[in-house]
Amino acid sequence: MFNEKDAKSNYHEDENAMVNDFDDLKELGKEMEQISEENDQEKHNQSHDNN
Repeated sequence: MFNEKDAKSNYHEDENAMVNDFDDLKELGKEMEQISEENDQEKHNQSHDNN
């Protein structure tokens, strides 16, 4: 039924997880999208600065 190996593997996954549920996953996605947009804008600005 439940042994020590299962307890350790579940603890290990929870400890290293960036998200715990779907709401966390949605929030992480929003943050990643914002960072991506900021990086795109920065690259766009740099390409104009070099000309």
